[in-house]
Amino acid sequence: MAERQHLRLSPDVMAKFETYNPEERIRAVLAIKAPNDQRFSSKFIEEQCSLRDVRVLSDKHSVVTFAFKVDRFYCNGSGNLHGGAQSSIFDMCTSIAMQAIGKKDFWLNGGVTRVLTVTCLRPAPEGEDLLLECEVVQMGRSLSLLQGTLKREKDGVIVSTCEHHKAAVPSKPGWKL
Repeated sequence: MAERQHLRLSPDVMAKFETYNPEERIRAVLAIKAPNDQRFSSKFIEEQCSLRDVRVLSDKHSVVTFAFKVDRFYCNGSGNLHGGAQSSIFDMCTSIAMQAIGKKDFWLNGGVTRVLTVTCLRPAPEGEDLLLECEVVQMGRSLSLLQGTLKREKDGVIVSTCEHHKAAVPSKPGWKL
């Protein structure tokens, strides 16, 4: 049986993570590699997702933009980005966006999803270049609110939106920042 892959920051990066600026933090998370890991999240982060912009508007409010091309792997039988794939992508990217403003013992592990509401407005066919704008609207001691807007890059037309509510949880044993 193959050893289970764990997606985590290297010990060197973890030791310095808190001192990184917002863009460096997000790039560090996007740089996590797990060779031969076939999970949806690994494939998307390693092969599709790239960082476009990080804007920190206050200590608890930021906007992070990601870019990706719709890959066939994420499409439904009609050749369009699957709604379930969009939900997973929103979940991952809005959570990563929190790293821009997290602090030690305050949202650095991204918490867990309480509610994720996705509204699909129009199709995004295979090969379409998309931008995903993720906004950290509010981060409290134990709850946060994030929003996402997925747009076609060529004309800015909205493909889907999300509202993502998260709850803070302690990090797993062995995961220290």
